[in-house]
Amino acid sequence: MAKMQNVSMQVNNPNRSAREDLNLTVGGTIVLTPQEVAKLVPGQLFRVKIIVMDDDTFSDDVVHTDTSFERGVYDTTPTAFTVGVIVPAAKLRNSEPSYESAAEIYCKVSAEHRNAQGRVIISTNTASTRTVDVRI
Repeated sequence: MAKMQNVSMQVNNPNRSAREDLNLTVGGTIVLTPQEVAKLVPGQLFRVKIIVMDDDTFSDDVVHTDTSFERGVYDTTPTAFTVGVIVPAAKLRNSEPSYESAAEIYCKVSAEHRNAQGRVIISTNTASTRTVDVRI
């Protein structure tokens, strides 16, 4: 199975005010087997899916989803990427009760390769970054 590994998340504006959007850099590495490389569709990229989550005691909340980044993977060489993700401040505030001052943020990262008709032919596992507290 295609693997997503070495995922990371960095907060680029850790001293932001609660009214400012959260600026993240998210990275990972896509690793394919020779059998998956044989299935690659020329000209088609992997769409990276980043789901920004709020870690809660009972049920984690989806704060923001970004699927705007695509990356070419052409062989079995591990292919690393980094991408910027902007999380709107309002979405952060809505992830926690009004009496909370911070959200516990982490990202779930995966990728998919589709054929020309849009059908997924290769997908990675979903890997999670570490959790970081951010002001809301």
